[in-house]
Amino acid sequence: MNREQHIELDLKKIEALGEIREDENYEFRTFLKQKNPERIDEIVHRLNEEVSSRIDCTKCGNCCATLQICVTHHDLERIAGRAGAKVEQIKEDYTETDEFNDLVFKHVPCSFLKEKKCSIYEARPDNCRSFPHLHKPGFTSRLWGVVGNYSVCPIVFNVFERLKKELHWKY
Repeated sequence: MNREQHIELDLKKIEALGEIREDENYEFRTFLKQKNPERIDEIVHRLNEEVSSRIDCTKCGNCCATLQICVTHHDLERIAGRAGAKVEQIKEDYTETDEFNDLVFKHVPCSFLKEKKCSIYEARPDNCRSFPHLHKPGFTSRLWGVVGNYSVCPIVFNVFERLKKELHWKY
């Protein structure tokens, strides 16, 4: 019998497990760093497809509610076009430069999040479009971000937990 694995969607539970498993996740990060990065990418991409196909991100919005979003000039142009505003006005009203000299939305939760939905969804920044970035190559080179997003994003949480099982990793 091929039963589908449970998908955890409870954000409070995911956040709590993130705190409880923080040390475990950093140990697993170290373990992953020693593995073949291309093989880990193959596994993560497959797991991401399996998990993300069962989760509707537009019903969550937790990333928009808890993370600071990096934006590009191209993102600002798209947002300004949607809003019927000038790029400089969008930049002044909604962005700031962070400590890494990156342009970011200055408010958390995101100013464009309305009732758990993105009010500029069709014009949202590229960083939002590709979140949680698990489909990209180089998973093992981005593990700080993955561990950081574990307690925020149900997709990251479920993929990371399945990856532990698939690699028979024990804490």
